[in-house]
Amino acid sequence: MAHWNEIDDISGRLLKKILLGEDRENSTPPRENAGRLTDKYKDWDTLAEQSKKALKYDANEAFRKLRHRKYRRRHMMTRWSIAASIMLLFSLSIFFIQESPEVKSVAKIEPGYKKATLTLSDGTSWDIREAATVIQVKDSELKVDSSGLSVFSDTTNTSQEETQYHTLSVPRGGEYNLTLSDGTQVWLNSESELRFPTRFDANNRTVYCKGEVYFDVTRNPNSPFIVKLDKGEISVLGTEFCTSDYENSVVEVTLVTGKVRFKAQNGDSVSLTPSQHLVYNTATDSISVTTVDTRVYTAWKDNLFCFEDETLENIMRTLSRWYNINIRFESEDLKERHFSGTIERFTGIKSFLELFETGTGIKFDIHGHEITVRASK
Repeated sequence: MAHWNEIDDISGRLLKKILLGEDRENSTPPRENAGRLTDKYKDWDTLAEQSKKALKYDANEAFRKLRHRKYRRRHMMTRWSIAASIMLLFSLSIFFIQESPEVKSVAKIEPGYKKATLTLSDGTSWDIREAATVIQVKDSELKVDSSGLSVFSDTTNTSQEETQYHTLSVPRGGEYNLTLSDGTQVWLNSESELRFPTRFDANNRTVYCKGEVYFDVTRNPNSPFIVKLDKGEISVLGTEFCTSDYENSVVEVTLVTGKVRFKAQNGDSVSLTPSQHLVYNTATDSISVTTVDTRVYTAWKDNLFCFEDETLENIMRTLSRWYNINIRFESEDLKERHFSGTIERFTGIKSFLELFETGTGIKFDIHGHEITVRASK
């Protein structure tokens, strides 16, 4: 009976004959054969196609024919053929594992979706998305469904207990909607947070927010709605506006309808009218107000990206939050290039980037969850 090492050697030589497409003996040196094999199958598609053919190979029939070849022994037994057939398939598997090019799985970059973490005043946390859930908190209910989180409070309870605040946090690659107990609608963008009570005081309605949040406040002349930021606060009666404080030293407020008053941490205050955009720079302790197309600042609420003469750095920063990716610029000057455009937020990022590449001299290289921005050659 043949030794297994001999069977392995024969199987290996037979396998290379199949892959090289040879049907007879040749005198090509082994080292040269190996080089030819590497050159022929360095393309993965070719290797994959040939592997399909190899897997269809009838080993028994092949050994029946090979019995008549000069390097085979006449007394080769049928069970040796079977053993060699098994060894051939085994060698085939080892060959592909050892010599095929490494194929790394490419992570697909997906747009954000509805997700958030709700942390109650007692520290209890809930991972909430769209699945229907009811969370009982004293005399209130927090209901989660496909439309978001809604707060229902027992308005007949007039107890003077200290107001308990809960926190809704939205991570990178997420967004969420919240309806407060007074009917006020709130939209939270990626990397944003809102602290809110289940029931407001009789004389004021106060919430605390970070990141980018859109408010559609229910009007109540007897109870002003106050949004507290790290570096100021906004007072309203009933209106629609958006606030953003992603940057450490900058607070932005955009008024859509109604009227709001912004009070800076230094005590200065400014009232805004519809279509006005306020920027408070804490580094310079200055406030500026301009008239804008509010859609540029609020389109994210309607599932759109809207950029108007925006720097590429700010555009990519916005995309990094929504798609939960990292951005790298090959040169600093690329950050200051300006672009305009509108696209749906749920569009795949590849289609989005292809639009920006058209005629701009910009190229985006995607590696896993990192995008490198460079000048096209």
